Amino acid sequence: MDKFAKRLIKRENGIRDWLTKNNLDFVLNKADQILDNLPRETIKASFKSEIERALQHCIENNKIKALDFQWYYGGREIGGALAYGIDSCKTKGSLSKTDLGPEELPGIEINLKHGSLVDHSFAEIPVSIAINKMVKEIKPLLKESEEIGDLFKNTSYVITDYFQIWNYKIGHEVCDELRESDTEKALKNRSTFWVTMTRQERWSVPIMLID
Repeated sequence: MDKFAKRLIKRENGIRDWLTKNNLDFVLNKADQILDNLPRETIKASFKSEIERALQHCIENNKIKALDFQWYYGGREIGGALAYGIDSCKTKGSLSKTDLGPEELPGIEINLKHGSLVDHSFAEIPVSIAINKMVKEIKPLLKESEEIGDLFKNTSYVITDYFQIWNYKIGHEVCDELRESDTEKALKNRSTFWVTMTRQERWSVPIMLID
């Protein structure tokens, strides 16, 4: 297990512990129920086909040195995460320490600076399926529950991340399955080629490094 996967699991477990500590098990249980009922393998198959399509596009365009899947979330239902091909990516992979929510939670966002956009919207991964379920079934629960009270803001942050982590883990699994493939080998000549997922206006979360 690489450090990217370990970070995702560590933050996921941290969120679970934080919700339990603050007597918000009912929120955690509802979130788990929703995620357990999603067609994960079907969603993963879609992630795989779109990530492979995006990487193939990058192979065919030598100007692309990094791949990022971006989506915008502002509290309402969203669309998928669109592929962006970028001409450079500067990072040492260190944590940015910018993650939303309680400070004690382990971070997953990294200190990364993307360069100029080369191309975009050449693939789309369905992060919307999980996020939109959260919007429909969890957000109303948070607003209606008096038990959350002053914890509302942090609870909203961590439960959003809980669903995003579900997506990040699928993205990472797909990329991990592409290790030693012809696709990965074709991108090894790009120096370090980062594949990331980014909620717009946030820092990126890495799901693959080809070096």
